[in-house]
Order: sequence, then structure tokens, then C-alpha cells
Amino acid sequence: MKKLIAITAGILLSSSVLANTTTLHRNANIESANFATKAEAINAGFDIVDDLSTLSKNELRKELPVFTTGFARNLSLNDTEVKTQEFALDRGEIQYRAIVKVNYSFDTQDND
Repeated sequence: MKKLIAITAGILLSSSVLANTTTLHRNANIESANFATKAEAINAGFDIVDDLSTLSKNELRKELPVFTTGFARNLSLNDTEVKTQEFALDRGEIQYRAIVKVNYSFDTQDND
């Protein structure tokens, strides 16, 4: 019985050693609501950045696209950039929205 436990433990340890950890870097764009002025849109963009920076790693995983074949962990924000987009839904009615470009990274473990 002790040999069986030792063999099983050895197999589990060897399979975890064979797993490769890779750090993936991704970008995502988050859009704000529409605003009447550029200043309101910029403020909304920085509010989004502030909200993201207060989230836990698990909460960030829900907000940012994390597509991987393995389990994603150590998710972290690397950089953010706030831009505005000017657009019109009707002639003469200019509106603005913030576009927050988020650069983030996470570790994943692939079993090759």
C-alpha cells in the first residue's frame, strides 16, 4: 500500500513538473457611455481606470477577456490609456465616449 501511495505521488509530481507556465500579454478596449462633452467622456474614462485598479485578480478575470487553454492566474494591469471618440447619431448632435485601452497580463499553465 505504501508503494502504491509513493508511486501515485511520484506520478502527480512529475506531471506538474512537465506543465509549462507562460505569461500572456493582452489588450482590451472598454467603452464608456455617451456624453455631451469631451470633458465628461474623459472623466468617465478615468473612472473606469480607477474602478479597474481597485478590483481583485478574481474580479478582473470577470471584467477582462482571459481566453486560455489552461487556468489563468496572477492577472495584473500593466498599462491603461484613455482616449475619446467623437461621433454623431443625428446631424449636428455631436456626442463623445471614452475608450479605455487596457494592457494586462496573466500566467497560464499548459500541459504539453
